[in-house]
Amino acid sequence: MCGIALLSASDVSTALDGDCTSQLQSIVHYDFSTFLHRGPDFCSCKALMPSGPAVDSSGLLAIGCILSQRGSSVTIQPLSTISSLTNKTYYLLWNGEVFHFADKLIDQRFHDPLVNDADILLSLIRDADTLEKLLCLFSSIQGPFAFILIEFPTNLIYFGRDPLGRRSLVARCLAVSDEDSHMVLDCISSVVLLSCSEQNKADEQGWIELPASGVYTAQLLHTKNGWCFTNTTMYPWSKEHLEAWSLSQLNITKQIGFVLANEEHFPSLPPAASFDWVCEEFLKLLCSAVRDRVRLASSTCTNCSLWPKTHEAAGCGHSRFGVLFSGGLDSTVIAALCDRFIPSDQPIDLINVAFEQSAPDASSKITNSSTCQKGSTSDAPDRQTAWQSFRELCSLSPNRNWQLVLVDVPLEELRAVRSSYIKRLLLPNRLTVLDVSLGLATWFAARGTGHLVTSLSWGQSSAVSNRDLGGQNSTYCSPAKVVFVGTGVDEQLAGYSRHRITFQ
Repeated sequence: MCGIALLSASDVSTALDGDCTSQLQSIVHYDFSTFLHRGPDFCSCKALMPSGPAVDSSGLLAIGCILSQRGSSVTIQPLSTISSLTNKTYYLLWNGEVFHFADKLIDQRFHDPLVNDADILLSLIRDADTLEKLLCLFSSIQGPFAFILIEFPTNLIYFGRDPLGRRSLVARCLAVSDEDSHMVLDCISSVVLLSCSEQNKADEQGWIELPASGVYTAQLLHTKNGWCFTNTTMYPWSKEHLEAWSLSQLNITKQIGFVLANEEHFPSLPPAASFDWVCEEFLKLLCSAVRDRVRLASSTCTNCSLWPKTHEAAGCGHSRFGVLFSGGLDSTVIAALCDRFIPSDQPIDLINVAFEQSAPDASSKITNSSTCQKGSTSDAPDRQTAWQSFRELCSLSPNRNWQLVLVDVPLEELRAVRSSYIKRLLLPNRLTVLDVSLGLATWFAARGTGHLVTSLSWGQSSAVSNRDLGGQNSTYCSPAKVVFVGTGVDEQLAGYSRHRITFQ
């Protein structure tokens, strides 16, 4: 995923265009450390001066940090175009992937992994000559996305997230003074940007997560403090989205009569659907989701993408795909589906995280050895299930090079990462124990650094215990550029336990 941001700046007189990360800190006093990590391939920014008479040197900064997945080269953001139909200028910040499009002819254009989907999207924006066409364009997209679109000379901005909220987008709210006032923003970003003075106290005051309820529009307005975004209007994806998200406190005008949802995206079940038919359709949907993400992924891993010319002819033989692998039902099924669509000569990384258990309380009356020392990561439940599922995958697909990456997290490192990264990345939401736990597991798994066990080495060492085999291997860092996650499937299917009880 990429990092995108549009923010007000008091002075944009300095020429900014292209790679300007070294100058950002001197222009706007935000800490961009977490933001920059979202786009390791390239980071660029552009100074934008809204239309109208220049009052002062204030303006806008459009920033894009790119993690390139499609196209033959990195596409620099923001992208820009001029419509020949309306003579409007557009600047697009895009963090997403278009897997399908409602119009079948246009849909074919998005199926070429050598063409960047943001370039295609920009051409469609250029040809949209009315507000309705522009809004319907975004409602026709199937895939995860967040975007910011700036339109001159109308000084209008569009922004929003896909109907499932699979890409983050937050904003800083300046003032909501009374019931008749509109929400006023001065920054829209992928992550909360704390000012340098706020870092120590983690002051997220004013920041909100933008509800994934529809497409928002706002008007650029110049004030004594610089440019801001006001008169916010929301065009809902569906009527259900208005009920699912709390919008009353944001003072946003809601265009209830203009619902964007394309009903073709949400086919309903036939009334007499059999259980077998439902199972088959569910598997088809899962297969389609995995196939699309494999088919449109980058042809190189993270390491090889740093030297594309060197590996262009020979090809990349490293792991381009990984699975956050607990060994449970979700991750094991996803790994098996990946095996169907990823070329058989390419390895798949199965990344498993185990945390060192904390020492027992000194006042505990239990004195057996298991409570008198820190628990081993090899005894963690997820580590045990990972070994079981790893063996099963090796037997089901013996020609695949399955690579089990054992990530062991010491208590000290866990605490350090929790305070320095996780809590900031989860802002502006109120932090719960579950949020932090899931965030920690995802962060360490996505980093992919641990001990490597391949299906080949495991087969040759069948007499060696899992504990010994996991500890003997050298440190490995997964180069996978696409990592599959099964988080939330249990909840979406109303809990596995109830189905297991019924089955039994």
